Amino acid sequence: MIYFFRSLAVFSLLQIIILFVFGGAAGMVPVWLGVGIVATLLSFKRIFNKCFGIKFIKVLFAMGMLVFMGVESFIVWSGFKSVPGEACDFIIILGAQVRGNAPSMTLQYRLESAYDYLMANPQTKAVLSGGQGPDEIMTEAEAMRRYLVEKGIEEERLILEDQSTSTYENLKYSFAIIDEIKTNSSISIVTNRFHVLRARMIASDMGRKVGGIGAKSYFYLIPNYYFREFFAVMKEIIT
Repeated sequence: MIYFFRSLAVFSLLQIIILFVFGGAAGMVPVWLGVGIVATLLSFKRIFNKCFGIKFIKVLFAMGMLVFMGVESFIVWSGFKSVPGEACDFIIILGAQVRGNAPSMTLQYRLESAYDYLMANPQTKAVLSGGQGPDEIMTEAEAMRRYLVEKGIEEERLILEDQSTSTYENLKYSFAIIDEIKTNSSISIVTNRFHVLRARMIASDMGRKVGGIGAKSYFYLIPNYYFREFFAVMKEIIT
């Protein structure tokens, strides 16, 4: 077990370096720093034996690991097993950061998955959901529209929702737009794989049963995204 904590300490340091070099996964540096400090302390045999010599700590750690692995497994499974079998009436593409006039890579990955789906299902329409952040020169919805039109998607198939600032608002405002067009529509959400489960959970809380279309992510940020998503999903479950 000591070697597990030593490996975790090194892995935490690696993640901090990656975040400083490449950016992304906002807010995760303090988390990894905390994990690294605790793992480093538990790498010392004397501290490890003192802590894990207490049965309560042993049981608490085992239960925590079981919960963590269970939730993370479900997050991964949901992202990869989420593509709907039949064509949807609408897809909702969740916004992400826009850099200048172009979508960030995170958003571009979502748009690539949406483009493939729209090309394969010409009757499906897309709601492009995302407002304008303080550091963005245009709304995320507009950036998505430009990208998809340039790729050859007909503009009449694209519906802009440009007021939202969170996943909850993305879905709330997009559902309202869709309901005005057609009731009882079949809908799928396009987002990154790590985000599919939580997006569908939020939709379920709104009384909506939706599909999910998972997009890839930066490979070097995957541990950060999935680790961060664990806490977000747990918050969604608890609240």
